[in-house]
Amino acid sequence: MKKKDKIRFDKLKQIGCIACAKYGKVSEPVIHHIRKHTGLSVRPSHDDTIPLCPNHHNMGNNSIHLNKSGFESLFGSEKQLLDETNFKIKQLDEEQLFYDGKGSY
Repeated sequence: MKKKDKIRFDKLKQIGCIACAKYGKVSEPVIHHIRKHTGLSVRPSHDDTIPLCPNHHNMGNNSIHLNKSGFESLFGSEKQLLDETNFKIKQLDEEQLFYDGKGSY
């Protein structure tokens, strides 16, 4: 994993679950890779990632992996959530609100 990917993953973890945020909740996320035109053994780019809590990732009845259509009807498509996530990262970067792990924001 490249340094830029680690930085992105850290920011995703700080944002929290993008689906829970729609309900005004904050949940610790796992990183979901959006698979489009990739096989099961081929991981997509780390740039195509969104933060989802375990319930919205692969454990809940309306999780992206267990019920994609139900998930997308509630929260939007993976592409829409990726756009929202990237917008949030840009916004927080501009406002310098990310914690860098070294004691500063």
